[in-house]
Amino acid sequence: SDDNTTAWVALQENNAFAKINLVSKTIESILPLGYKDYNLTGNEIDASDDDNEKVLKKWPVFGMYQPDGITYAKINGVDYVISANEGDSRDYDGFSEEDRVGDLNLDETVFPVTENYQDDSNLGRLKITNTLGDTDGDGDFDALYSYGSRSFSIWSTNGDLVYDSGNTISQTLLSLTPESFADNRSDDKAAEPESVVVLNISNQRYVLFVGLERANQVMVFDITNPTSPEFLSILSRNGDEAPEGLLVIPRSESPNGKDLLLVSNEVSGTVTIYENE
Repeated sequence: SDDNTTAWVALQENNAFAKINLVSKTIESILPLGYKDYNLTGNEIDASDDDNEKVLKKWPVFGMYQPDGITYAKINGVDYVISANEGDSRDYDGFSEEDRVGDLNLDETVFPVTENYQDDSNLGRLKITNTLGDTDGDGDFDALYSYGSRSFSIWSTNGDLVYDSGNTISQTLLSLTPESFADNRSDDKAAEPESVVVLNISNQRYVLFVGLERANQVMVFDITNPTSPEFLSILSRNGDEAPEGLLVIPRSESPNGKDLLLVSNEVSGTVTIYENE
């Protein structure tokens, strides 16, 4: 926080934030983030990497937000936490929660066989957790929970959802740069929003940068109104692959007197600097 008294920590695999009191050096609370409903208008996803098409549809599936990169911003006097909801599974030598819908025993009253949900071209290939969804304990799945929410979100400092970008990232990729829409990742975490950072321009305009690991791009949004962000542009450069870390240098601290965005790219091993003209 601006007054250096509070920190928020992303607990990615646990789908939560930890709120830390930096004065008392204690964990004040664990803030569970809940789930996103992909069966709602505006939340549609491409759930299959084996359907030979890039199409967003409604599906009876929930997404766990599971943020990776998070950042803090005070906008118009209000504190917010902003998250890049990449998602991640617990997949270790001694324990793994990963399954695909096609390999599960589904409750047929919730997932009728006539809908062919378990076909690879529908939900069959989608990766989900096997630790959630058997709500009545009878051994079959009554609900499905996948990794990440394919979006960025703006939260209150107590973990209440202020805004989620829905399927804006996927829709924008399909509209403006369809070649960067990685259909081979549709069964997993899609574009993988990886990191977020905010540029404060004279306390009048707030610009959010969202790194998309699998799309090799950075999306830019105006979040001056946190409840209604506006898409501005896409940043990308040939040769840059998998933006991992983002860093803003405001013009007051910049060597050339301009606002800078630094992007470190994990796969290509490159660093790119963008400036605000």
